[in-house]
Amino acid sequence: MKQFLQQNKIFLILYLLFLMAGGALILNYEQGHEIILFSSLHTPLFDQVFKYTTKLAEAPMLLLIVIVAIRFSYGKGLLLGLNALLVFGVTALLKGIAFANQVRPSVFFEGKEHLNFVQGVEIYRYHSFPSGHTSSAFALFFLMSILFKDKKWAPVFFILSLMVGISRVYLLEHFFRDVYAGSLIGMLCTTAFYLTFGESRFYKSIVWRDKALWQ
Repeated sequence: MKQFLQQNKIFLILYLLFLMAGGALILNYEQGHEIILFSSLHTPLFDQVFKYTTKLAEAPMLLLIVIVAIRFSYGKGLLLGLNALLVFGVTALLKGIAFANQVRPSVFFEGKEHLNFVQGVEIYRYHSFPSGHTSSAFALFFLMSILFKDKKWAPVFFILSLMVGISRVYLLEHFFRDVYAGSLIGMLCTTAFYLTFGESRFYKSIVWRDKALWQ
């Protein structure tokens, strides 16, 4: 564990700062305040940036990244794919059972406030908590940060994770608390998965784990 924390301290320190800042925002502002703020900040440029940034955590992009990872290493592709499935399952379980009645901003502000939705983005109404996109993004990019030997990439991976989370609020799909919880799920699941499976004797004993799909 100590070695894990040391090797991934850059990403973890950045995430800890996010947790502290995000926690302060949640405690000091009412739910929905951030939605009104982001709705007022919409511009054509930001609309396009966040419209496509959010797709980094969607199934087609996740599948593409796993395939590319397999191109370099069966093992790394396996870890990324299994971790994505784990996080998706945990998030879906929470959204579908524990927090099934949580409404999204479109319903929360219906008839109360005019919101500037981004054209071409399908707006959902329920299953708001937690943010599945955010949990997937933090799971994906944190694990990529773990697997990359060059830790100089850690800030890049963290920023990509955070941008996906911000995109969910900007697109008015989620409240910030949904994003905050989603990031926690992604980080905790990935940490548990990597330490129990990625560092296990079983995984390390797989002789083909470091072989590429195409030699």
